[in-house]
Amino acid sequence: MPSLRPSGESGRFAAFEVGAVAPGNRQFIYDFFVAIAFPEADLRIEPRPARRKGDVVREVRRAHALGPMPDPVCCPNCPDHGPLTRCHRFCPAAPRRLSSEGERSPVEPLVAPLVFELKKLGIFYPCWSCEGHEDQNGRLRNVPRIWFYADSVVHIRGLADAINGLFNARRLSARWQIVLTHSDADNPDTTFSLEPEPVTATEGSLPSLQNDLRVMSEELGATFWRVCDVLAAQAR
Repeated sequence: MPSLRPSGESGRFAAFEVGAVAPGNRQFIYDFFVAIAFPEADLRIEPRPARRKGDVVREVRRAHALGPMPDPVCCPNCPDHGPLTRCHRFCPAAPRRLSSEGERSPVEPLVAPLVFELKKLGIFYPCWSCEGHEDQNGRLRNVPRIWFYADSVVHIRGLADAINGLFNARRLSARWQIVLTHSDADNPDTTFSLEPEPVTATEGSLPSLQNDLRVMSEELGATFWRVCDVLAAQAR
């Protein structure tokens, strides 16, 4: 019968010696126990070529070239913007000007400031939003979210890191995430959604999630640019 004898170090499969086992099978058994004891040996992922780090630097430079957007932010030739008018997220016309359907379907007021700030970054293109809603019993029915387009995964990474930074600093009541979402079959663009993670969203309330919208509208811009510069510095 084959036997396995401990070689002095208990609790480690790789420390067992193979006893009466046919020579042809010893390597197989050794590899088997190494795989169990050290599973990370089979899961190591080789880093991608170092030259790709230059892509990160270039994408951060492109972000700085495109943003923040100059006024007017909501739409070109905004009739509510003038030489003496500063474009800002609390502009009463912003919900209408941010929407492609204007008067008929303006952006909801509690999410409009964050839609404005996300667009002002100059590299994200909001296309739909919801400020969140409760059902008749006061339970959360629809979480707040913003759908948007983006051309660069580096920019998406910067946005995700900025949002995570706000959560880790305890500025947000819920952990928010960026996910791929529905896009029309004839739409060539990939659509992303900024929304709270399902677990933390169900633990919170709609007012707390809507307060997160306010916090992100106030702090996301500066945090995003700071995170992007860190990404570029680490890639050099």
